[in-house]
Amino acid sequence: MADAQALGRVAMIPNEGGVRVQKAAELVADQIRRAIIRGTLRDGDSLPAEAHLIAEYQVSRPTIREAIRILESEGLIAVSRGARGGARISSPTFALVARAAGVTLQSKGATLGDIYEARTIIEPPAARLVAMRGGADAVATLRRQLDHELTLVGDRIAASLAIADFHRILVELCGNVTLTMLAHSLQDLVERHLALSQRRETSRDEAALAKRMRFGLRSHAKLIEYVEKGDGEGAELHWHNHMRAAGVYWLQSVAPTSVVELLE
Repeated sequence: MADAQALGRVAMIPNEGGVRVQKAAELVADQIRRAIIRGTLRDGDSLPAEAHLIAEYQVSRPTIREAIRILESEGLIAVSRGARGGARISSPTFALVARAAGVTLQSKGATLGDIYEARTIIEPPAARLVAMRGGADAVATLRRQLDHELTLVGDRIAASLAIADFHRILVELCGNVTLTMLAHSLQDLVERHLALSQRRETSRDEAALAKRMRFGLRSHAKLIEYVEKGDGEGAELHWHNHMRAAGVYWLQSVAPTSVVELLE
């Protein structure tokens, strides 16, 4: 039962300082993590009782508790305290990446201009893939979102969040999981930026602002036309031009070099 038995089975991980032996708690966390990723343990499942885990992994109670803390910190397990408490599985989601990305980008001094530049690199090729792969389902999904945006033109904050959703949905439809993960990792930051831009809009001419919003949404409609035609090259070029033009608008009321305001 001793932790030494588990440690004796651990792989040696080389690094610049020589080797590092994984702690028994890390080994246990690794095995539970694999079970979650493979779907053996599913979202909402209760983690087996502590006594069962001790017997299963032949380690001490403190080791099991440390392993659970590791998984909880990764967002893979949700622990509730109290008489009816316990640990439940929380399957990996893009939200985990988004939270980490938001904190990391801000800590590294990423600017709004930097983030928008990255989106301008990511989204046009995704638009090409949607046009090439998406078909009628993608067209219908994008049109529903555009119709929703049009109903919100009079509510600038709500409309800006719906626009952010259009961008997210577009990338999701491209069928590339890695691109989708990148888009989701920036989604919360994008929403905050667009909402902040609208709050700082100095113009009081609501009619003019609504007209400008509709102009941007016509560009969304044009993209949908390219997708419907299956024109990948046209979709990519159009969305590249859209992102560049939209960047001028969305960054005009919030300095592109701004970092702190991003997470207000």
